[in-house]
Amino acid sequence: MQYLKDEVRNRIVYEALREFKNKGYKGASIRIIANSSNTSVGNLYKYFSSKEDLYENLIGSVYKRLMDYISEINSVKINDEAEHIFYNLLNKIMEIFKENSIELAILLNKSEGSKYENCKSTFADFITRIVSQTMEYELHLKGMRLKNNFIIYLLSCNLVEDMAVILNQQEDGDRIRKLILDIIDIFFNNILDKLDCENI
Repeated sequence: MQYLKDEVRNRIVYEALREFKNKGYKGASIRIIANSSNTSVGNLYKYFSSKEDLYENLIGSVYKRLMDYISEINSVKINDEAEHIFYNLLNKIMEIFKENSIELAILLNKSEGSKYENCKSTFADFITRIVSQTMEYELHLKGMRLKNNFIIYLLSCNLVEDMAVILNQQEDGDRIRKLILDIIDIFFNNILDKLDCENI
């Protein structure tokens, strides 16, 4: 029966998320996932060909959605309209954080040994680039330029680390969304005044 197959697959997915969140990709055990799912290892492999395949099924689609929005943001031309576009895309990204908080907690905290283990630096580099480009545009309008973006890089790295902590410690999607938006505001509000700038 298809219902039973869906039920078994759903149990495997549920238990795998728990196992990966607790032990990470490296430490997770297929045997424990199978036992917790009330199925055999052999039967689990009928649904997922390997631990990597199982991890990819759980994490890959969420990562891809995030990267798709990141690509959209990267393609935005920095001008007076950009802030509105960024705000809309940020809301879409925050919806992913709200709906897929467990997957993102695993992605940011427990990806060592997987192909996603460098995702924190990928996200920090992206945030640094977008904020730097935006600040350069705003400074240019004031006849100034950014001497270096090291402060932006530090804030971006800390933002990603804070998001990882929030996702690891909180489970309510709405609360996660609010906390992350609050942290973004704390880090980047009035940042222009704190940057190392010079007149053009």
